[in-house]
Amino acid sequence: MFKVRAWIAGLLAAVSVLAACSDNRGPAPYLTVVTTNDPQYRVLAHIYAAVVKATGIDTKVRESADPVAELDTGIASVAPGFTGRLLRQFAPQQRASGDEEVTYKAMIAALPAGVAAADYGTAEDRPALAVATSPSASSKPTLKALVRHCDQLARSGQVGQGTVPVPRVGPCETGTPRQFASAGELFAALKRTDIAVAWTSTASPSLPVDGVTLLDDESEWLPANSVVPLYRRNELTEPQVLSLNKVAGELTTGDLAAMTREVAGGADPQRVVDTWLNDHQI
Repeated sequence: MFKVRAWIAGLLAAVSVLAACSDNRGPAPYLTVVTTNDPQYRVLAHIYAAVVKATGIDTKVRESADPVAELDTGIASVAPGFTGRLLRQFAPQQRASGDEEVTYKAMIAALPAGVAAADYGTAEDRPALAVATSPSASSKPTLKALVRHCDQLARSGQVGQGTVPVPRVGPCETGTPRQFASAGELFAALKRTDIAVAWTSTASPSLPVDGVTLLDDESEWLPANSVVPLYRRNELTEPQVLSLNKVAGELTTGDLAAMTREVAGGADPQRVVDTWLNDHQI
């Protein structure tokens, strides 16, 4: 009798171990997309969560102070990012190129070993210079035209302290911009011509709709900063990575700026993103 009971106990223990192993190899109940509380990143996180969810796995969005660290340690699976910012974070000694592809490849080489990147997108938040709109202008103003007069670039402004993205633009030194407490004050000074140019970015939600024009950077003097989704290496399936890549070709800089502006104004990021997804049939 004792031998029979021992045999049954052993059999039950083996079944329990097999069941546990089976559970560990099975799919996770959900996939976590992690983001900071910045409205721009929250928009991207909800987009990535939605497209990955469409592949058949539930997703949730969670905020964190350090999303990339959570990817590296396996706490989360996906996080939004920008190529230039990530390159500065992991290789601060390396300056981002104005070429999107060059910056993307340098960023990939600098990422932690456990983190991979999907395709970078057409949407970007590249540093930019803005000027007051001229009603008499016959064409869009360019950086190349501006740097024919270095004194104009020297009369610049920015929000807060800190260095500007590059020490030179073409042949001109960027100097030390005048500091303003808010974007509203910065662009008001620009429209009054108290400053000649304002430092901003291409997807900034604070960029005025009227009265301000971004200079075309056709020579790619300013560093690239393209939208890019990061994910935990060897964790996502091929369809899930492809779903992230699909966003790269659909999301524009204008889309990102408009949605970020809504979320920064208090709108629910899920509702804002759902509207965009429906409009683009994603």
